[in-house]
Amino acid sequence: MFRGRTAGAMARTHPSKGFVAREQHRGALVLHALLMIFGLGACAVVNRMRSPGTLWVQWVALAWLGAFGVHLWIFARGTLATMGGKRER
Repeated sequence: MFRGRTAGAMARTHPSKGFVAREQHRGALVLHALLMIFGLGACAVVNRMRSPGTLWVQWVALAWLGAFGVHLWIFARGTLATMGGKRER
């Protein structure tokens, strides 16, 4: 007779700590991406309006992309570290 892996155990009523931490970090990453998109758009408008002869917005974009890349790398490492570990019983 087949028994499910939760046979005899109560179902989880709240998410695990690892799941909550991943969701919070994912939310921060999404917020960072949205701020980057709208911030770079605003910088591009300011660049076009205030100094159309000089293009400086690409340096802001490069720095922000580097910061976002570091944030993404930290998120990926944290996500992989909290997935697939031993379950608390």
